[in-house]
Amino acid sequence: MERGEIIIHPTESVYGFGGFLDDVPLARLRRLKRRKSSGFVVLIPSARSAAALLSETGRALAEAFWPGPLTLIVDDPEDRFHPGAKAADGSVALRVPGHPVTLSLLRETGRAITSTSANQPGVPPALTAAAARNAGRALGMELFGLDAGSLQGGAPSTLVRLGKDRPIVIRQGPLTVLELEVVMRMPDPHESDG
Repeated sequence: MERGEIIIHPTESVYGFGGFLDDVPLARLRRLKRRKSSGFVVLIPSARSAAALLSETGRALAEAFWPGPLTLIVDDPEDRFHPGAKAADGSVALRVPGHPVTLSLLRETGRAITSTSANQPGVPPALTAAAARNAGRALGMELFGLDAGSLQGGAPSTLVRLGKDRPIVIRQGPLTVLELEVVMRMPDPHESDG
């Protein structure tokens, strides 16, 4: 990975393609996934890696659900993360993965990596490292893979946009809105109706 390679890594549900947050791997990943714009999920080794970007609510969610299937979208005004990994609005999608193999990689290297599903556009994500390698070949790249056996599949991570106002659930995944609200201690808007 130090030479800008893209690798195959496991997540809790499917295999992903990823690389360090540098120009070369980000360009390769965009080419591999046939994306013209930036914006990938960024896997980090711990909540401490993004502590300065997390609001009080974000810290509570991270403490409750990281490592795990929760992606927090945060603003990054000081460009702590590579612009090629961020969305057009400058936000970055962060997650501490729950799979021990990928978490070990992150902790041993001490660096964040990108993550996007290991598949061709329009094809379901790979559930085995072999299927992910085949997807890479079909997209024109021979990739090294961290083989963690067959994965269970299922919904992608729950996606929450943090901001100045109330957090917004962009996509419900393995974590439900109710589970998130318990942690965030959100008041019921109907209680203030009088």
